[in-house]
Amino acid sequence: MTTWATAFRRGAIPIVLGILCFVASIPAIEDLDPLLKGLGVILVVLGLVIVLATARTVAAEEKRVGAGDGLAGRPAEPPVEG
Repeated sequence: MTTWATAFRRGAIPIVLGILCFVASIPAIEDLDPLLKGLGVILVVLGLVIVLATARTVAAEEKRVGAGDGLAGRPAEPPVEG
């Protein structure tokens, strides 16, 4: 799975819930309209932050693992033949 696909998969729930809040604010009464729009903005922004942070983290992890480093951040030891 690619980096961006993983990131969008993790951030999809808050983004979708934010969009649903925007859609629900259309027929809402006057009192609920600002509440639903505000909640929608918060959820969409949260989802985008999750997507960007996950993409950066996964890309950095792939780069680190691809460079041959060990799992603990130290260089991997060569196999011992004996």
